[in-house]
Amino acid sequence: MSAAAGASLVRRLVCVSVNAAIDKTAAVDHLVPGEIHRPEMLSVVPGGKALNVARAARTLGLEASVVAVLGGRAGDWMEEALAARGIRARGVRVAGETRTCLSVLDRVTGSLTEFYEAGLTLDAAGWAAVEAALATELADDPSGTLVVIAGSLPPGAPVDGYGRLASIAAGAGARAAVDAGGAHLAAALPARPWLVKVNAREAAEATGIPAPDEAGTFAAARGLRAGGASAALVTRGVAGAVLVDDTGTAWRIGPPPKLGPYVVGSGDALLAGLAAALATGLPVPEAARHGAAAACANALVPGQGELDPADAARVLDAIVLTRA
Repeated sequence: MSAAAGASLVRRLVCVSVNAAIDKTAAVDHLVPGEIHRPEMLSVVPGGKALNVARAARTLGLEASVVAVLGGRAGDWMEEALAARGIRARGVRVAGETRTCLSVLDRVTGSLTEFYEAGLTLDAAGWAAVEAALATELADDPSGTLVVIAGSLPPGAPVDGYGRLASIAAGAGARAAVDAGGAHLAAALPARPWLVKVNAREAAEATGIPAPDEAGTFAAARGLRAGGASAALVTRGVAGAVLVDDTGTAWRIGPPPKLGPYVVGSGDALLAGLAAALATGLPVPEAARHGAAAACANALVPGQGELDPADAARVLDAIVLTRA
């Protein structure tokens, strides 16, 4: 089935987060090492890349549920916060506390300094529980489901974990979109995910194809398809993104018309915006353009995966889609 033909079949997302986090974003006038800062807390959200996608997609009107590894009272808060967004969480409970990640924006320089705690350790039994939870979640409407597998793997998880999850999705009749880097992405490609969405550095690492410019990024995207992905969407930051769809057709998306200060999570919003557009029946290249608009909207407000749909609609016309 072609990516365009399958677009209308996307009715919901199942987002798998094995390394979830409470994501906090704060701002200070100027970040000075060694000094006490009294920041304005801008946002606290249930995060990690897959949960960012789920929240952004829900904001854009697409049904989303999550399979998430959670621990302790922090895990309780995560489930409650997701439920408040209309997102059902199928939690895999393990020992310990769900991590917290802090991003501090320096308003003078515009730079973002990030502090990421280590994730919960996931042993063999914990990983088996993740696989079982995903299989259970896919029992309802698998053909209309896009499984989003995104983010880093926690300590103890198998290197080929994302490939195993993508295989479970395919076996159930669903499609998988993978957003991961390095060895984890390389190990997922043989499972033939429907879509790989990564940045240029991650694409280069997974394929061994340098991507310092647009030509190199297109080559790396084609390398991801050669490795097993049906389609590859590779972001280039302020330069926009490139797409090689499942027919091998190459597309240039962007660059974005406006850059906001809150860029973390923009890639997650892009994937959410693409999925939401697919749910309306748009073909993949045009859906990716809508995803780019959602990414721009994410950067305008604090919080990873947070956006105003009106912002995305406003910038959409300025985002150009061209066949490369």
